[in-house]
Amino acid sequence: MVFVLSTCDEEGTVHPTTGKPNMIHFYNESKGRVDTFDQMCSSMSCSRKTNRWPMAMFYGILNMAFINAYIIYCDNVISKKEKPLGRRDFMKKLSNSLMIPWMETRQQMLTLPTNIKEKIDGILPKRQAEPLTEREGVPEPKKRKYCTFCPSKIRRMTKTMCDSCKNPICGEHKSSACPKCI
Repeated sequence: MVFVLSTCDEEGTVHPTTGKPNMIHFYNESKGRVDTFDQMCSSMSCSRKTNRWPMAMFYGILNMAFINAYIIYCDNVISKKEKPLGRRDFMKKLSNSLMIPWMETRQQMLTLPTNIKEKIDGILPKRQAEPLTEREGVPEPKKRKYCTFCPSKIRRMTKTMCDSCKNPICGEHKSSACPKCI
C-alpha cells in the first residue's frame, strides 16, 4: 500500500486502464528524470569526503549546477548542429573559465605569499611575453618596496621595478625581466 499526499489532484481521479490514481502515474512518469539526475551526480561528481554538512551541501549544489549547465550547453550546441564536448571535458573547461580570472586577480595582490604566487604561476596558462623595450624615461618609484620574489624572512627592499609587470624586484632577481615575466 502506498500513501500519496498531493495538492495537484484534488479530485482523486483514477486512471481508467490501470485503476491507479493519476497522481501515481504522474509520479512514475517524472521519477525517471530524477533517477537520471541522481545517476549523473554519482557517476561524475566534484564532491569530496567531508564531515562538515555545509561543505556537503555546497558540493551537492555544485554538482547540480554542473549538470544543469551541461544540459543547457548540450541543448545549445545540438541546436547549432555541432558535436558537444564530453561531460568531463565540459566540467574542466567550465571550472577553468571560472577559476582563471579569480586566480589572475589574486596573483596581483601584493600581500599574497610568494609560494602561493608560484603555485598560481604553475597553474595559469603562459602568456606571450611582450618584446622588451629600453626604459625610456620611466621614473624610479619614490618609495622603496619589498622584492616580490625574495622570501619573507629576507625582506629585501628595492626601488627597481620590472619593466613589464611593474612588480618590485631586487638586484639578485633582476635580469632583463623579472622571473614571472620570463
